[in-house]
Amino acid sequence: MNAVPRTKSKGDSFTSVETKVDSGQLLSKSLSTEQSFVASKSKTPTIFELHGIHICFPFEPYPCQKDYMGSVIRALHLSENALLESPTGTGKTLCLLCSTLAWQSQNARRMQGETSAVPTRNTIIYASRTHSQLSQVVRELKNTRYRPRHTVVASREQLCINERVATKKTATAINNECSKLNKDRKCRFRNNLDRFGGPSNVDDTGEPTILDVEELKVMGKTHSVCPFFYARDSVKDCDLVLVPYNYLFDKEARTTLEIQWNNAILIFDEAHNLESFASDATSFEFTGLDIAGAINEVSKGIELVSTSIASYGVDEGIKVDNLVKLKAMFLRIEEFLDSVVPSQGGSFAGEYIFEAWRYASITYQNHQLLIDFTRKITEVIMEAHGGTSSGTPKLDHFIGCLRRTYGGTSEAQCLAKARSYRVHVTPHKKLSNDSSKNNAPRTLSYWCFAPSLAMRELVDLGLRSIIVTSGTLSPIKSYSLTLGIPFHITLENPHIIQPNQVYIRVIGRGVSDQLLKSSFERREDKDYIAELGNTLVALSKVIPGGMLIFFPSYSVMDKSIDEWGGPMGRKWFDGGHKKMNNFFASRQGKKMSSSKTCESFSFPCITHYVQQQGGSSLTVWKRLLSQKSIVLEPRSTTEMKDAISEFDKYIESRDSKGCILMGVCRGKISEGIDFADHRARAVIVS
Repeated sequence: MNAVPRTKSKGDSFTSVETKVDSGQLLSKSLSTEQSFVASKSKTPTIFELHGIHICFPFEPYPCQKDYMGSVIRALHLSENALLESPTGTGKTLCLLCSTLAWQSQNARRMQGETSAVPTRNTIIYASRTHSQLSQVVRELKNTRYRPRHTVVASREQLCINERVATKKTATAINNECSKLNKDRKCRFRNNLDRFGGPSNVDDTGEPTILDVEELKVMGKTHSVCPFFYARDSVKDCDLVLVPYNYLFDKEARTTLEIQWNNAILIFDEAHNLESFASDATSFEFTGLDIAGAINEVSKGIELVSTSIASYGVDEGIKVDNLVKLKAMFLRIEEFLDSVVPSQGGSFAGEYIFEAWRYASITYQNHQLLIDFTRKITEVIMEAHGGTSSGTPKLDHFIGCLRRTYGGTSEAQCLAKARSYRVHVTPHKKLSNDSSKNNAPRTLSYWCFAPSLAMRELVDLGLRSIIVTSGTLSPIKSYSLTLGIPFHITLENPHIIQPNQVYIRVIGRGVSDQLLKSSFERREDKDYIAELGNTLVALSKVIPGGMLIFFPSYSVMDKSIDEWGGPMGRKWFDGGHKKMNNFFASRQGKKMSSSKTCESFSFPCITHYVQQQGGSSLTVWKRLLSQKSIVLEPRSTTEMKDAISEFDKYIESRDSKGCILMGVCRGKISEGIDFADHRARAVIVS
């Protein structure tokens, strides 16, 4: 178990680097010197020069922050790519925003002076893996003096406020219903955009406020305009576009964005897993279940086209004969996997994928016609059911597989790209010893082993610079080779925190001197779980404020909480179903229909109750709650915001003894959330 309390300094038992950064940021609201800038009426931010660029920063930057911003400025001056590593807590996001926006603004003024024309902007594209991380970027932007024209790219699922659309079951259904309403101009929110002059909410300087995804939705509801199309329509005029990774690596999604890619600056933040994301984004798996589902969806199309329900489909070239041929094509793919591929399966060269498709009469020459026809089928099915069906997920997935296979500009390029792939087919597996039982469905995998393919696609867009940054990119040289594009500017930054400001320790034995070793075989060991719990109780007594505790997985966390006497299964029931009457069960959870359950994640401190009952026979869970409140990381992404709000409420409440936030490694709370100051005086990894 690793216990990592945060930093300590004079006058405060524990404080963090982020504390200094955040405190400084609160002083900076900046003065207006040009359209893209605003400044504070109360405090003057620090302004300094790096490589000829004047940067406004919310506070006096640390040397490592100046080094970082200097590397960014050099990359932009020279139109080079940069690979920048700077440890978590050194203010990477703030440095990126201030340096790139300062360069962007001054470069535009320089070009205007040289040409006496309208200034040319370089559209900054700021990418991170998740929208929660992008929301953190927006929060940092609000703490600077810069007010660029900006937007956040998100899906209809996240931004739609039309209940008729937003309540559909799947992303495909939402997209189709939205398209249908807009085709007939029946969405009042989209129609209202035609006369919408922009949000009226402004900050104390009179400039429009900076909005993240949630604030975009609020703005949309306030003004009865569509936040999705408002954000999309804003892209072409923006100086800063915030976007999740998947919009960049998916060629079709990328082309829907009206971004001027030529000479743009592309930033990949939190890029420590960029190479695996790039590989996964260009890979796919097509299973026997996918084939069966696609056949079922085509059968629905045949039924619809055979009746008057979908007679309009005939005018678009959708005939029963063609649908039957499409169904036969999927049967041929199934036959290839079951009969042609050896029963033991195996791994093959990437070019083998073309053999699989050719067996079903799919080639480079006809793949686009097939994609277009299949899309028409999905539209017919969705429109016939009025968006009430679950959509056509298997046909949609099949289209994605073809697009990844034939993503090149020519057949020769597709063949060349395939050399960076491997095809893997799982072996036949019997579901049981009963010979009458069918074999388990096989899986056809097309795995990319060269993330450089996806990165080179981006380079080919004509970008000015690609800046890849994270807290952990070492070894820089091998990481650069993996991405396969040149990085002439690199940086491995030290941390702001000095060795005497942080305490790091591996706790090998617990309070009863029992071994604390979270190996796989010990995770079910009740003695180990009990010792871990007792040790956490002891730590919670001496660590002030917030404690972050990370488990290897949700199942390990749930098992531990269960053994400690916590809520069984982390579920609560609404309506007429069984309810938890235990005093120590959940206090927070979103109410749902009587037939559904919702995770519990919020548990208030119970110090006075424990004092009344006496502590000698209390469970580990009760003893933890006697020291601090507890919040659990929810499995549902939609509940994450509520969970963090509960955590902050417990931390900030009067006379609070702090709060424990339990989560999982590589989970929702492990990245993209700033736990500064008293929010995290210790980080414990079990």
